[in-house]
Amino acid sequence: MARGKVQLRTIQNLASRRVTFSKRKGGLLKKASELSILCDVEVALIIFSPTGKLYEFASSSMNRILGKYQTSCASMGQQIESSQNVETICVEVENLQKGMVNLEKKCKNMVGEDLDPLSFKELQRLEKKINLSVTKIRSKKERMLLEYIGSLKTK
Repeated sequence: MARGKVQLRTIQNLASRRVTFSKRKGGLLKKASELSILCDVEVALIIFSPTGKLYEFASSSMNRILGKYQTSCASMGQQIESSQNVETICVEVENLQKGMVNLEKKCKNMVGEDLDPLSFKELQRLEKKINLSVTKIRSKKERMLLEYIGSLKTK
C-alpha cells in the first residue's frame, strides 16, 4: 500500500510532534549509519531536540570529522577570496594597460609623431602644452646659466 504525501508544516499537537521527532530522529540516525557503512564515508550528524537535548552520530571520531569540516571550509573561503583577488587584479591590469597606451600616445604626440588622428582643438591644446614646457625649460636653463656664470666670476 502506498503512503500519502506528507505536508511539510509544523505539527500543532505537542504529543504528535514529540512522537514524530522521535521516530524521524531514529530513522535519520539509521540512514546516516547505513550511508557510512555502504559507501565507506565519514558521516557526522548533530541534532538538537526542541528541549535542547543533543543527539549525535559519527561514523568515526566526531572531533576528527569536525576538524576536517573546518579545514575544508577554511580552504573554500581562501579559494573564494583568492578568486576575487585574481578578478580584481585582472581588472586593475586592464586599467593599467589602457593607461599605458594613452601615455604612449601622448608621449608620441609630444615629440611630433602620430599627429594624424588628432583634431584641430587637440592640436591647439598640444601646442599650448609644448609652448608652456619650452618656456619652463628656457627659464630653468637661464637660471642654471646665471648660476654657472656667477660661480665663474667668483673663481
